[in-house]
Amino acid sequence: MLDLTGFVLPSTVEERNRSEDGRRAEYVLQPLERGFGHTIGNSIRRVLLSSLPGSAIWAFRSDGVQHEHQTIPGVVEDVHQVIQNLKKLVIVLDPGVDEARLSLSVQKAGTIRASEIDKAAGVTIVNPEQVLFTLQDDLPENRPMNLDFWVNRGRGFVPADQHERPDDAPVDLIQVDSIYNPVARANFLVEETRVGQRTDFDRLTIQVETNGSVDPGNALSYAAEIGRAHLQYLLQFGSGNGDVAPVPESSGNRRPLPNEMQDLLNSTLDAFELISIRSRNNLDKADIHTLFDIVVRHRDDILNVPSFGEKSLEEIAEVVAVNGLQFGMNLEKDDSGRLWVVEEEGEESDEA
Repeated sequence: MLDLTGFVLPSTVEERNRSEDGRRAEYVLQPLERGFGHTIGNSIRRVLLSSLPGSAIWAFRSDGVQHEHQTIPGVVEDVHQVIQNLKKLVIVLDPGVDEARLSLSVQKAGTIRASEIDKAAGVTIVNPEQVLFTLQDDLPENRPMNLDFWVNRGRGFVPADQHERPDDAPVDLIQVDSIYNPVARANFLVEETRVGQRTDFDRLTIQVETNGSVDPGNALSYAAEIGRAHLQYLLQFGSGNGDVAPVPESSGNRRPLPNEMQDLLNSTLDAFELISIRSRNNLDKADIHTLFDIVVRHRDDILNVPSFGEKSLEEIAEVVAVNGLQFGMNLEKDDSGRLWVVEEEGEESDEA
């Protein structure tokens, strides 16, 4: 077991100052050893602002609109202004729903809001009061203005030109920048706090504000899980003082992978939010189901999967890199399912 003798651990974890709409709250963690407030606060803030998954519109089409640098007949706003309004739309996809298509048909003059978008199964619009555009005049009954919106899951911020365009996409589809991250603001404050006669301990206050698609407490918990998922791989370098499960000894030119890495590589692709449902489906057809199936192949092998393009490869490459892996790894699986690193003849083991 880990020896924490003389180490002060937090005794208070509480939520404070939750807003009436439930989108903002503060979380206090104390006491912390000196310096740990900034260490934890900085790490959590970065994850909150960049790495949480969410849903957003990534493309749309409208009658009579061919590109973003034009006006829309009968609409007060130009296409750029409409896009800015679409980026403010907060959308939640139900579990198991990775993408959706929404439709809107309007005829009456006036302000058009998100509440007028047709309802779709598995899709919730959190801010239906959001203005989309303003229609100047009534339209004939047989000639309404029709718009379609494409929604998917993602993480962080994705520029318009980095979205993967489907092969069957309409020619007038306009891709937009997507803000998937559900956290609007995140800050932290470190103050001194007392433990006994000592006043040099840290009190950490983390302030979280979301767009309403996720509870701030859940967002904070998810960010902490992301941090823990990355830190766990450092446990393999321990000398036995931590709770690291034993792994088999090396055999011949094979070295066993740590148990945590075994679990990661055996994870199915639907466990990784960065991989789109389209990419997963194409990989499944090629009998590629786990992260292990990916890293034992080279980049060109993945790119040669039918219907697999450069954008899909970028998704896979990011997952591989984020987890400290690479393409073309020399791994093998034994009859029991355990994974081993196979070393070339003459190559010295890291443990030698």
